[in-house]
Amino acid sequence: MPDEDWVRNGLKSAGGIAPSITLPDWTIEKWETRPLTYVLTPGLQYSGYVFEFTASRNAQHYILKVILPLVLIVIMSWVVFWTEPTNSNTQFSVAVTSMLTLIAYRFAVDTQLPRLPYMTRLDALFLTSTLLVFFSLIEVLATTILDNNQQTERAKKLDRYCRVIFPAVFLLASILIFMPGRT
Repeated sequence: MPDEDWVRNGLKSAGGIAPSITLPDWTIEKWETRPLTYVLTPGLQYSGYVFEFTASRNAQHYILKVILPLVLIVIMSWVVFWTEPTNSNTQFSVAVTSMLTLIAYRFAVDTQLPRLPYMTRLDALFLTSTLLVFFSLIEVLATTILDNNQQTERAKKLDRYCRVIFPAVFLLASILIFMPGRT
């Protein structure tokens, strides 16, 4: 049987968190200790206790150092929608540079993040960003082909549509990815 005196008097003073404890990127919200009987085998029990705590991640670091630069890279890729289809060299340069920048950025960020066997919200944002930057490259190819076939007005119309569609898709995807309650 558990030592009742220890459970009654010792547990409350034995459990706790030092005021100086720090976990990088985390804030400890609350903690609790409670008695627990540890059964090794039938008839052989020991006094024990459970220490539980709730912590929340400080997201400011990720917002400023990971998400904001990622968003800027994606927005950089949209410059092609405002560049004349007749200027395909500039469009391709911006689109390819955006894609390569995103790939390099992904490699840099991956070294700072834990390797997890499941997809996180940040992984979903990177995937969405990669797809949008890639599709902006495809759009440049489409407008260049249209312009080369003397369909410059259709190319300009496609650019105008993409000026609205790409930001709307990115905004909607970001809202869905970071919607509260989603795990």
